[in-house]
Order: sequence, then C-alpha cells, then structure tokens
Amino acid sequence: MSISVRVDTRKLDSMIARTPGKKDQIVLETAFHMLGVAEKTAPYKTGYLAGSGGVKPGGGGGQTVKFTAEYAGYVELGTWKMSAQPFLKPAVEAETQLFIERLKELAK
Repeated sequence: MSISVRVDTRKLDSMIARTPGKKDQIVLETAFHMLGVAEKTAPYKTGYLAGSGGVKPGGGGGQTVKFTAEYAGYVELGTWKMSAQPFLKPAVEAETQLFIERLKELAK
C-alpha cells in the first residue's frame, strides 16, 4: 500500500492567475521540501522507505509527493499490530504555513 499527498492549487489559481510561473515554482519547491522532510523523518531500517519517495507533476499545476514502498501506508497510518509512525503528514503540516505565506506574498 503506497501513500501519497497531492498539493492541489485549483482553488488558488483564479487568485494568482496573473503570475502562474511563480505559483508553479512555489508549489514545486514546496513539494520537494515536503519530500525532503518526510525522507528525513521516515523510520529507517534499510532506507528503502525513504528512498521510495518522489515528486510527480499532478493535473492543474499541482504536484504529488509519493512514497511507493509497498508498506509506506502501513507505516504512516499503522495497523492493528503496529502503531502509526507518521512521516508524510508531519512533513505536510510543517510546510503548510510557509506555503500559505509564500502564496500571500505572490498575491500582493
């Protein structure tokens, strides 16, 4: 079970349509920063989980941060046998406020 998060910008597009290149750059930088934080905080035994992460373009100018290790979702969310060891959600939460501030600056 892989796990991913997508940075969706469709609602913001009308607000910042006059500078789409900058918005796309901010979204891409944010996605890579999330990836880096998640890779550093992912539980480490062999390094396979952290190494399975990547950023892929999504539709509408968004980006998807995805970990393809078959057990990534189980590590993130836990199972009935194992407690959750979140690494992706905390990375998203850590980046959210910075992302909002970057977009506010762009909208000025």
